[in-house]
Amino acid sequence: MFTALVLIVASDLSVMAQNHGWRELKGKRLVKFDFNCASTPAYPDRKLNRIVRALGHEDTGPPRYADRAFVFDLNDDRSPEYFVPLNCGATGNCNWAVLAPNPARLLGTINGQYIYVYRSAARWPTLITYGHLSAMEGSLVTYRFRKARYVQSGGGYPINHRYGTFDLDIQGGPGHKMPGILERARAGCKTLGY
Repeated sequence: MFTALVLIVASDLSVMAQNHGWRELKGKRLVKFDFNCASTPAYPDRKLNRIVRALGHEDTGPPRYADRAFVFDLNDDRSPEYFVPLNCGATGNCNWAVLAPNPARLLGTINGQYIYVYRSAARWPTLITYGHLSAMEGSLVTYRFRKARYVQSGGGYPINHRYGTFDLDIQGGPGHKMPGILERARAGCKTLGY
């Protein structure tokens, strides 16, 4: 009984931490992108390619990954960062390397189908990802820049896409609607979601 209570409280604290962290997103011009927005012409130069190979990625054939990138200037320094999909699963979720070119370095690895980003001149911005668990369920994950690296902050925030029902259970637990601030994010490309 005590263990169950601890798990429930810990889950609620994780959800509250996620919501608290999203307050900084208000008023930001969020951009949403996925694998379809990554292009091969945008793939980074050789210095960054060495970092991608060092991550242990080996492309074994179609579909190809780690040969394309989505380019976005996170820290508003006029030098873009690169989001490189390393590998993707059947539900559309990908492991992404976040890379900076000057100097060439790995800023972290993140996971999700959709990535929500914005520019911030004051500091490295928070990144939010959405990953599918099924056709109707998923999870939001927050990544913060700590000690020169993007790391996951808190647990996942369960999302249930059955808006018309009062049953918001997800994978055996409570689920939530997608936050409006993320719903209103601008598409990073015309082929988003295809």
